[in-house]
Amino acid sequence: MRTHLLSFWLSVATICKGIHKANAVRVDYDAEMREFMNALPNLDDTPYGLGQRSDISTEPEEDDILASLDDEYEEAMHYAWNTCDKDLSDSRGIGKFLDLSFIKKIASNLNPFGSKNLRMHFYLFKREFPECGREVNFSIERKWKHCGFNASLPTRLMIHGWMSQSRGSFNRDVKNAYLKKGEYNVIVADWSSSSANINYFSVVKLIETLGAQLAQFIRDLNRQFGADFDNMYLIGHSLGAQIAGSAGKRLKPNQVNTIFALDPAGPKFRHRGTEFRIDPSDAKFVESMHTSANFGFRRPTGNATFYPNYGAFQLSCYYLGCSHIRSYQMFAESINSALGFWGTPCTRDNSRWQCDQSQRQSIQMGGEPSIHKEGIFYVKTSASDPFALGKQ
Repeated sequence: MRTHLLSFWLSVATICKGIHKANAVRVDYDAEMREFMNALPNLDDTPYGLGQRSDISTEPEEDDILASLDDEYEEAMHYAWNTCDKDLSDSRGIGKFLDLSFIKKIASNLNPFGSKNLRMHFYLFKREFPECGREVNFSIERKWKHCGFNASLPTRLMIHGWMSQSRGSFNRDVKNAYLKKGEYNVIVADWSSSSANINYFSVVKLIETLGAQLAQFIRDLNRQFGADFDNMYLIGHSLGAQIAGSAGKRLKPNQVNTIFALDPAGPKFRHRGTEFRIDPSDAKFVESMHTSANFGFRRPTGNATFYPNYGAFQLSCYYLGCSHIRSYQMFAESINSALGFWGTPCTRDNSRWQCDQSQRQSIQMGGEPSIHKEGIFYVKTSASDPFALGKQ
């Protein structure tokens, strides 16, 4: 999180002041509304098959309330009129640097008395609606039956990392790259309500719960739409890669085709057994990209593990976290790159590398579709965008 603390607290104070002023003239109305809301039945106590849990908010959400008051006949077709469940267009003005909704989520996590929302939300993007995602919510019929998911298309699910903003560049860059490539169901798994917690170690404890939600969502895609597991990829960055691995374990004996683990989070995972971290058995094929020693792993974590510029840090990275985010920048570029990223098979013993020059730059990193391979690979890249150098 690179926003200065002073700017952050000024923003929070401004939000709170505006809310207080707006609510000053509505005290009586809000009291009546709370009484009405409290009288409604709880419709959200079993999110994605986890059963009732004390660590998941049981407050009824707005969509659940609207569903219970639906006044249309059962066969009526649902049409969305200029609605947008999730806008991932490139922000302008102050929104380019300050995501106010994300700041509110940070403030919520700082409140020790606030209820914690651990529910993961899923938003579908396609070429027909590339910036305006539609929520796919299997607990509300109208939220999935008419979302536009096409089971005949490849499905790519993206899982962001810790402190990643809901309109962040990982979601935008990878989503845009796939929709430029062709026709896909691109689904953003949004867990920013939980990831917006500055206590990293508290967030790590949620990985298994979030992985269970993701696994159940994937099962629902298969059950409700007939989506083929073999036509699905999971693309996870940082803690998102660990969530993808957790979901892959819970899906067994079913498996998705590919997990792309983009600099999977290392702290609190490096010394765990494979049952608690991303592992080659979590999908039919797991490809890892290691770009930072501080935030990621040194040892391999996939069937194929790529080490751009030897993986410890990236060229022209002069601030904390730059090497970490370079992994998804390279991956997004790889999807449409004419040059491509090419790896050389190597063996490594701690910091000592032995690379097979007879197979120099023979194995492709990233790209679409995935190409199953095994081993560890050194990849040379450029110091700036575009990063791909092709075969040299």
